[in-house]
Amino acid sequence: MSAWIWVLIPLVAIIGGYIIDYQKNKLKWQNQTNSNEAELEDMKLQVEQMKTRIENLEAIAAGDPGEFSAAGADPLDQIEIDDRQTQKEKNKTKVETIANKQR
Repeated sequence: MSAWIWVLIPLVAIIGGYIIDYQKNKLKWQNQTNSNEAELEDMKLQVEQMKTRIENLEAIAAGDPGEFSAAGADPLDQIEIDDRQTQKEKNKTKVETIANKQR
């Protein structure tokens, strides 16, 4: 009987350690998931706000809000985003021309 106790004590300690580590990792994963969901909701809210601002700016630029609503259902489809590399190249060329003029 006493031999079983000496075998049982380390087994309980090892299994208990694994259970505690599992619970710690589980809580960490839950916190990480909750923060990711909160960030996602914030980003969705910002996208909606940006869409509204873009529509307002389009209406101001057109002078007639009907022009843009008649052009298409989603005015964001017509927006083109410049590639950063091409913008860097344009800026580099512009700086070079200014530097050459000053010489």
